[in-house]
Order: sequence, then C-alpha cells, then structure tokens
Amino acid sequence: MTTRIVITDTNLGDGSHERAVLAPDFEVSCHAATTEDEVLDVAKGADGLLVQWAPITDRVLAGLPGLRAVVRYGIGLDNIDLAAAARHGVTVSNVDDYCLAEVADHSMAAIYAHNRRLTAASRRVTDVAWGIAGFAQPLPPAKDPVGVAGFGRIGREVARRAQALGFPVHVWDPYVGDLPAGVSRWGSLPELARAVNHLTLHIPSTEQTRGLVDADVLAALGPDGHLVNTARGALVDEAALLDALKAATLGFASLDVLSSEPPVGPAAELAGHRRALVTPHIAYLSTSSLPALRVRAAQILRDLLVETA
Repeated sequence: MTTRIVITDTNLGDGSHERAVLAPDFEVSCHAATTEDEVLDVAKGADGLLVQWAPITDRVLAGLPGLRAVVRYGIGLDNIDLAAAARHGVTVSNVDDYCLAEVADHSMAAIYAHNRRLTAASRRVTDVAWGIAGFAQPLPPAKDPVGVAGFGRIGREVARRAQALGFPVHVWDPYVGDLPAGVSRWGSLPELARAVNHLTLHIPSTEQTRGLVDADVLAALGPDGHLVNTARGALVDEAALLDALKAATLGFASLDVLSSEPPVGPAAELAGHRRALVTPHIAYLSTSSLPALRVRAAQILRDLLVETA
C-alpha cells in the first residue's frame, strides 16, 4: 500500500523539493487548506502531514484515524494541538535547526540599527532637515546593554553576535543552566528589562507566554528602551505596546511578527507608528533558508513514517 503524504498548505513552493526527497516511496500531494474542514477534506487517508499554518486541532486529528506523523515547516508549533496529537498517537516534529542564523542576524540588525539611530535619522532627513540639532546621539555599544529573553539556539546566536560587536549581554531564561562567559543572568523578565536598553524576544508562543511582554515589562524597559520581536506576535500585549509608544514611556519597537498578519487593530496601528520599525515577517528569509527548510521537513517526516511503519 502506498504511503500518502499531504502538504496541507504552503507558500514556500509547489512541493518539488519535498517530492525529490520522498519519491518514489511516498505519494505526495500539495494543497492550500487553511481551515479545519479543508484539512479534513484534503488529508483523508494521509499517513503524514507537512504543515505550515493549517490548524491541526483535536477535531482534525480525530477525523484522520490513519495519521501517524505531522511535521511543521518551521520552529514554532502553536498551530498544532500537541496534547491532542499525543492522545491520538500522532508524532509531531518541527525543523528546529531552521533559519537560526537568519533570525539571529535580523534581530541583531534591528539592535544595531537602533543603536546607530538609523530609522530616526532617515526620517529626520525626510521630515525635518539635514543636520543633527536635537538628534539623540548614539551610545557606544559598551554602554548599550542587550537583553535576550529566551536562551535557546537563536537567543545564543544573538548573544554571540552582540558580544562580538561590544554590547554587554544579559539573559532571562528559567530553563537554561550555564551561560557563556560575560553573560549576566536575571531572575525575571521585568528585572531583565530594567537592566537593558534593548530587549529581544526568543521565546515560544504557548498559553503561558502569550502576552508575556505586558505593560509592566514595557514600563521596566523604559522611555529609552527598545523592544525587538522576531519570535511570535502573541508574546506581546500589543495594546499595551501601542499605549507605551504613544505615551513615550517606551522608546522604540522593532517588530517582524504581529498578532495578526496582515495587521489589523492595534497591530495595524503599530505598523504605522513613527517609533516602530515593522517588517513583514521576513526574519527567516534568505536564498538558502527556504529550500533547506522544505528538504529538511520532508526528511524528518520520511524518517518518522519509516520508524512507525
């Protein structure tokens, strides 16, 4: 019997990279399912799923009794009900070594750009005049501490880059033991925010972490503070962030992710705010990252299905 793999949804390509890995032993079909009903329709009889944003819920898993494994294109698993998957005996995996350098580079670029006041300087030339009268002068990196919230693979890469450029690095992560030389640890996120000028987020989105960056954390970061988010939009209370930017109780925000994409509501206001630099979820992007993601996701799913045959 042919093992059937369904790509539920993807904006990464036509499935050719995946088929190159999986053919001829697996039958692969590619779809654009974005709802539970659409996933149930396209994935009937599937042994494995490759998923980008499609909802893999308890209802979906219950409706696919032959399903054995799900692999998500990317690192985050917040669109997959992991507890339900365990109940239904479905193995779930991500591509946990994907775009590490790209996201770390993007985060560090945001930090360095704000350190040098590039956005403010560019807008000044456009809106005010040439010159530096009244312009907030950049700090030397040694006097401009960076806080890394979440010290996994990407957080460690950001810290390494920041240290190489001369920024002091501080960390909050209750699950990490030893830290590299020269990195300071803080016991809570507000304490970290109070100690730094730049706070960059590298935390997964879970029920426990949604809205973790709230009004208290933003107040601790302060009027000279800079929030960087290349992780998940749900980590930030966007209404509180917008209020802080409007009141100038927070200095600046560099956001590659928002709670709604394309943005609506507070997210849309953030996207247009003068003291925010918002990019359209591109931190993962490079000429090599997407082909590598597609190949690696297919390899992981192939290996899981072979193991569970």
